[in-house]
Amino acid sequence: MEIKDLWNKLSPRSETLQTLKKDLGEGKAPELPYFIIDQNEAKEKIGASLSQIDGERMLTNMILGQYGNGKTNLLKYLKLFFDSIKGNVDFIYTRADIEQPDLILYLLRIIQDKYTNDLILFIENLRNEEGLKAKFANNFEDNFSQISDYVNELWNPVHDQDAIKKLIYLGTGRLYTIGSFTSFGLQKLENFNRREVLVLFLNILAHKSKYVVFSIDEIEKIFEKSKARFSQFLTSYRELIDLFNKIKGHLLLTCITDASGRAQLQNANEAFYTRINPHIVELPNIYKKEDIEELIVTLDQLFQTNKGGEISVILQKVLRKKHQRNRDLLRHVGELLITSTETETADEQIAKFELADLFLETKKELEIEGSLTALHNRFFDPLQYYLEANSLLELDNKLDKRNNYFFDELNKRTHLFLFNENIEIDMLNKKLNSTSFNDNQLLIYSPIKLELSNSQIKFREQNPDFKIIDYDPESLFIYLIMYRDNLDKQEQLASVISAYTQNYL
Repeated sequence: MEIKDLWNKLSPRSETLQTLKKDLGEGKAPELPYFIIDQNEAKEKIGASLSQIDGERMLTNMILGQYGNGKTNLLKYLKLFFDSIKGNVDFIYTRADIEQPDLILYLLRIIQDKYTNDLILFIENLRNEEGLKAKFANNFEDNFSQISDYVNELWNPVHDQDAIKKLIYLGTGRLYTIGSFTSFGLQKLENFNRREVLVLFLNILAHKSKYVVFSIDEIEKIFEKSKARFSQFLTSYRELIDLFNKIKGHLLLTCITDASGRAQLQNANEAFYTRINPHIVELPNIYKKEDIEELIVTLDQLFQTNKGGEISVILQKVLRKKHQRNRDLLRHVGELLITSTETETADEQIAKFELADLFLETKKELEIEGSLTALHNRFFDPLQYYLEANSLLELDNKLDKRNNYFFDELNKRTHLFLFNENIEIDMLNKKLNSTSFNDNQLLIYSPIKLELSNSQIKFREQNPDFKIIDYDPESLFIYLIMYRDNLDKQEQLASVISAYTQNYL
């Protein structure tokens, strides 16, 4: 399939630019799925896979890289691209479901949610054509013989659309009781049969020239939840790859943040690794001078910051930092374009005040004590000490440890701390809308890995002045413990904490 203009810059909606500019002005790395700087190897490999999406077999790529190097941005660029061209390729973006580590069942749920109506119409249209049902199910050879009765019933011309829908649900697992199957005279399908059902449904869609890119982000979350679940995920991924030659077309893209590179995958599941290794796409740091300059120019044009005459100066400032993550690079460039100033980071102050060894010692002691678990229960005691010591919390002020916030009456601010980096954005907005912030400015301390942006915050009625402060709860907790336990270094540590919280604490 020829896909024109892939990797060209896309135009953002005008109403989003101010929000994105606000993200940059606050030192955040906003979602910018409108262009991909550098990453030529990734573009080439993924572009090649996309060009074969209507081919004789399903394909996959696993995108691997450090946190903050643009994996999510790449997926969201592709979604925006395919949504804009409105062709016969659907790009579906999802985040890994830690409660459903079986990839086959996960994809079937997506098909159920997105394509049930399409499948009903396609099956009605195709069931009078001889031989297709067997073709879609690998001619009922090998394990496909176990779903032959199911496929024959699905193709039965006596069934109306409602009955076909129920049969599809029997295939996806939404309907699963023995009674649901016996009403059609069928033996119950087990989960291991659903591999073949997935092949069947994908082949029906492909026959009607409906091709799907399934993209699954943040699969490292499954590993963080449970090594056993991660092993199950990789095993089901391997089983799907082994079925690719029986599926006509489609593409699966997965993303994983992997601090140890490919070794973690190889150690977790050698059989899977041997299959996925040729299809891994790595996203390295953007480090070449010409690529960083392209990023600066692109952002200057996008946000109309009119810094064209200062590009070389900004470039030199950025190069001196030698950023280790693309997210930090983007944040620094935005800071220079929007505010024209550079702020000293907490890490830079830790180095300046020679506190790195103390940080590591404190962290190690807290790990031995088990104090770095359930931080939402431990965080507010050292925070209260710090606030009281710096006259930010007085007797009349409110510190609500249960709901994770405190009111700074002096500055008319509400500080809300989030600890769950996996919280669903809809749940977060529900929480925000159920809490009264009066006329205070709302400061939302958001875990870095949540990657919360201004555009994701939705207030239904009230419209408070809010600001998102990215932070690592563990790091801030350690800084607060260091402040409490080292009286001789409190002045320096207060400066570190202030820098870490953008001068709000």
